[in-house]
Amino acid sequence: MSNPCRVLFAIGSLEGGGAERQLVEILKHLDRSRFSPSLYLVNRRGELFDELADDVEVTAFSDLQWSTRFNYPGRFRRAVVAHITDTLRTQSPDVVYDRCYPVTTLMAPATRQAGVPRVSTAVADPAAEIGTHPRMLQPYYFKRAHQAYRTADRVIANSGGLRQRMIDYYGLPDELVTTVYNILDIDRIDQLAALSGPDWKSDRFHIICSGRLHPDKGYLYLLEAIDDVVNRREFKHLQLHIYGQGPQEQELKELASARKLNDAICFEGFNVNPFPAFRLAQLFCLSSLNEGMPNAVPEAMACRVPVLSTDCHSGPREILDGGRYGRLVPTADARALADAIEDAIKQYDKWQEPLEPARRHVVETFSVSAGMSRLEEVLVDVMASKL
Repeated sequence: MSNPCRVLFAIGSLEGGGAERQLVEILKHLDRSRFSPSLYLVNRRGELFDELADDVEVTAFSDLQWSTRFNYPGRFRRAVVAHITDTLRTQSPDVVYDRCYPVTTLMAPATRQAGVPRVSTAVADPAAEIGTHPRMLQPYYFKRAHQAYRTADRVIANSGGLRQRMIDYYGLPDELVTTVYNILDIDRIDQLAALSGPDWKSDRFHIICSGRLHPDKGYLYLLEAIDDVVNRREFKHLQLHIYGQGPQEQELKELASARKLNDAICFEGFNVNPFPAFRLAQLFCLSSLNEGMPNAVPEAMACRVPVLSTDCHSGPREILDGGRYGRLVPTADARALADAIEDAIKQYDKWQEPLEPARRHVVETFSVSAGMSRLEEVLVDVMASKL
């Protein structure tokens, strides 16, 4: 190409979730000789702004200081779609890349009106996403999402399992949906992990989990498991460190207090660099009910931490190669989590055996070069198909 392909990336905000962090990484590693990126946000906020590449111009709907007066149903959505459409006509990108279901449903009508091709990325189980809406409105939101994904020029899923879920749930053509794994900058993770870590007591068995404090992450079941292991099985030296923020934070803190787990559970908040804690932990735990491809699991594997994960519809089983590189337990099962945690404490040498093979698997599968090459190929293919 004589001129770089202009790509407008879009997401809701730059708050510290896995999807947001992944987009920041993509913008950092995109080949500038072939692509010229810009970014659209619904809300100009988030802890990850400091990590955004300096050359990325940001446009945000929230800059309009839009009035919420007379906010009748649909008014906000129409205003955002109109602003996106104006942005597309002004910036004239060659292709749009949006990430996450809510933004996909906004970008679909805007790109149609502006005549810009679109690549939409799914990162979570579609049934769970539709299930966040009131039951009586779910058919309406399903129809909107179905139309948005079906009219995309390409749909990307961040795992093979999620790709199949998208095809089955929305009835999408096989050829429309492709898999592009999330990328991990292994060198950067190693550098950050080597920095000074938290001052944890050496006589504790430290478990770490990382992610948004949201019901989909299954933290209620994890806290039930910790209660079981600490208060009933009496492993008093166990300590769980929860890294993240979100709407369920207060509920989880109240539950920890009610179960007399204040000494066993530490709410660490959002940390832009959790990797020194990963390095020091004895176990990483993912308790999610639904996932696409959870970044924290391969990050833990890269940091050589044993992994315990729930067996979601997609993501963990694929990353852990069916349990070869970590332990899988059923979702929404506090007893299974507790049993696995007890086993990790009692047979820790066995849990450490797959650490080096797991690290190699992550390097080979989720490297920046492999992921970015595939993503850039999709962007070029979509743009070329519209010429």
